[in-house]
Amino acid sequence: MPRYVYPSIAFIFAALLTSPTQAEPVQPVKENDPTILNHYIDMLNAAHPCSWREDYETRGHHRLTFNEFVQVLEFSCSMTPYNDAHLYVHLDSRDPDEAALLAFERPPSVPNDDPEVVFNGVWDIKTGDLTSFMKGTGLGDCGTYEVHRFTPQGYPYLLEYRAKPECDGNYDQPANYPVILERQE
Repeated sequence: MPRYVYPSIAFIFAALLTSPTQAEPVQPVKENDPTILNHYIDMLNAAHPCSWREDYETRGHHRLTFNEFVQVLEFSCSMTPYNDAHLYVHLDSRDPDEAALLAFERPPSVPNDDPEVVFNGVWDIKTGDLTSFMKGTGLGDCGTYEVHRFTPQGYPYLLEYRAKPECDGNYDQPANYPVILERQE
């Protein structure tokens, strides 16, 4: 059974009081080492079955370093012709045997059946944000849009969540979807 990291609200607030609210700019480093995938493949498959090995051959993974102890590994796998699943493994060198998948918060009103999955994740190196747009159809005329900010400890917190559930054939930028949740930085 995979372990998920759900940072407690108290932990997040304590971290925010003792450090900046966001991580410094983090440049993902692409790596391709099958032994790393092999180490986490059971965790990835338990969380979200996918063709991890097949996709890893061409994609590898990304390593994000948040501080001298904390790194996050990003693994991605194609789910449909228009959606890629991204899972993130949190590593702390002070406790190397406790690697765990990160869980991503969604608004209470939204079902969160896959808390450890972010679809079509894109890193903004300047802001430290992870943006996700899950397309409801290939046209991209519906779906969800979310923005997570990472703390210096490598934990995400939800800044913004938007959704357009109706697939009406009219494309709009996901950042223009109706707001479900929006937090100040």
